[in-house]
Amino acid sequence: MDLEDPVAVALAVADVLRAEGIPHALYGGLLLAAYGEARETRDADMAVVRADAVAAAAHLARHLGIRALPAFERRPFGGLLVSRVTLVEGDELNTLDLVEPADAAYAARALARSVESTLRKRPLRVLSAEDFVLFKLLSTREIDLLDAASVVRGLGSDLERDLVERELGELTRSLASQPSAERWARVLDLAR
Repeated sequence: MDLEDPVAVALAVADVLRAEGIPHALYGGLLLAAYGEARETRDADMAVVRADAVAAAAHLARHLGIRALPAFERRPFGGLLVSRVTLVEGDELNTLDLVEPADAAYAARALARSVESTLRKRPLRVLSAEDFVLFKLLSTREIDLLDAASVVRGLGSDLERDLVERELGELTRSLASQPSAERWARVLDLAR
């Protein structure tokens, strides 16, 4: 596997997660290219309901025959929890981020709405555009707001804003300390 190729990494990771029966969907910079304005990305991000970096590393090492090292587990990142696995083969390395909303009920709904797609003619589950935007709202970085705005702008009326706003209402109650509603207002301003 070419660890310098984030698409190859994402496809290999998805194959392993599927083989292990772990619900997942592509998220992050690779998916942004499908919904909004592409930007350079190097790693693979997968949305999950409950991350386990230790187990994921063991599965990846066994299936792919590479070193996979858990770097950290369920670290809070706004309204998301991020677990990281470092992938090593020879002198190449890359990372896999397992990203889950801190609201487990929302995480399950988002994964249930994920859609089957293809990448390089291989099957791959991806977050819906609406859930992609919501994950970005739950994050903390400025770049995530810009990513969400590019999706809102790019999809226009094809984005189900009612769904985003319904879920946002639920998330505002369950994750009251997160400024998700304020971030949504900012995304809408940026999307103009």
